[in-house]
Amino acid sequence: MRNQLFRYKLIPLVLVITLLFSYVPCISYAQGRPKIYWAEGKNIKRANLDGSNVEDVLTELGLPEDIALDLPNLRIYWTEYRTGKIKMANLNGDAIVEIVNGFPRLPSGNLHIRCKNGKCEGRVTPNEGEPFVIPHNLLNAPSCITHAKNKIYWGNNRHYDGIRRANLDGTDIEDIIHLPLYDPVNIALDIKSGKMYWTDRFHDKVLRANMDGSHIEHLVPERLEPHGLALDLRAGQMYWTMNFAGLLQRSDLNGENLENLVTGLSHPLDIALDLREHKIYWVDCDRGRSMCKIQRANLDGSNITDVLTELNYVRGIALDTEGVYDVSPDTNKLTTTWANMKTQ
Repeated sequence: MRNQLFRYKLIPLVLVITLLFSYVPCISYAQGRPKIYWAEGKNIKRANLDGSNVEDVLTELGLPEDIALDLPNLRIYWTEYRTGKIKMANLNGDAIVEIVNGFPRLPSGNLHIRCKNGKCEGRVTPNEGEPFVIPHNLLNAPSCITHAKNKIYWGNNRHYDGIRRANLDGTDIEDIIHLPLYDPVNIALDIKSGKMYWTDRFHDKVLRANMDGSHIEHLVPERLEPHGLALDLRAGQMYWTMNFAGLLQRSDLNGENLENLVTGLSHPLDIALDLREHKIYWVDCDRGRSMCKIQRANLDGSNITDVLTELNYVRGIALDTEGVYDVSPDTNKLTTTWANMKTQ
């Protein structure tokens, strides 16, 4: 009787082992190479985290300003400052979709906007008729973008637009914050605590608020053009760049215990954290952005290394520290499921 029970228990075990050995060769996740993505000129590019194997992901775009990765769904989102649009595509560059229609940026002085209680009117000068209402779903110069669960959040480079969010397909646009913003250039989210952080370059502030835009807090004393922003929620810290002062700083999430991590930079812009390897990546450019490089260091600012040099007009960067893109989504269902589980 015992032998019979043992045989019954052994059969499922053998089947499981057989399935594992048959599937393991198909699981390419372990072979995936972590990637860094960045916007350069009209293109979005990527490379290994050490700067090797540079490749174009998307080309001939409308000057992408910022990018956000949706790794579980193998997608990339970006804002186009000049066209006023938000778009998405697969991580391999296929299937480009325009998810939010934009209001193109016009030369300075051609468009005057007046907003009150969230409603905006525009007038083109010289006077060409009566003022026109700007539809709710139009943007003006979208700058930063981030992704969390089933929503995208973005900031606009004008005080009357502020920060908005929408579903991943661009539907159900919500206004979160209007004034006193003028130029939100980076957004970071703490979904668990229900907080949104951002940098406001022209008001020289690092701020946070509830996810619905209420209870705005100024976290640190006024900074000289804060730009890039990233959160280390496990350590309870935030990192940001000071574009004009050439600094990379960090503090607690409430703004206390301020530290200078890297000094003597030219004009540092966007930043991203690799918490698996305890690294921080950032973009540093000359004032005109004609010469840029991507650098990295330990989270304490030590061991600064050039990752990519001789770049031109770089803006947003984002990291895939899991190597998700290198997992083929069509070779085996287990492969894709495993990759998506690892990014949750």
